[in-house]
Amino acid sequence: MDSIEQANGGSDPFAESFARLKAVESVAGLVANMAGSSEAGNFILNDAASMERAYHDSFPMTRKRFDRGCDDLAKMAQSGAKALLQLKSAGRSHITVAAGRLMREIHMTGHQTLDLLQK
Repeated sequence: MDSIEQANGGSDPFAESFARLKAVESVAGLVANMAGSSEAGNFILNDAASMERAYHDSFPMTRKRFDRGCDDLAKMAQSGAKALLQLKSAGRSHITVAAGRLMREIHMTGHQTLDLLQK
């Protein structure tokens, strides 16, 4: 989960944002497992080249909103997954509802962030 944190001072904002989305995608798999779901929250990130073109073709404010959305999503996924893991290690066996709610939030926020590049 540490790979989800924002890199400081990178030269390619899109690459950093995309890397955070990929990290969120892997955390979503862990959360889906805790929720008892087989759906890992794939954000359809397999076409980085077209996403990068859309990113660079968009307005600067849209790029900034996308980067900020990736940051917010990464922070939410990381802190939520850490909280779930702490609950699980504390012996709480009924975390499926909380994990399911986190999955829905990851899906919703992820799709809203990706939609910025579709407009």
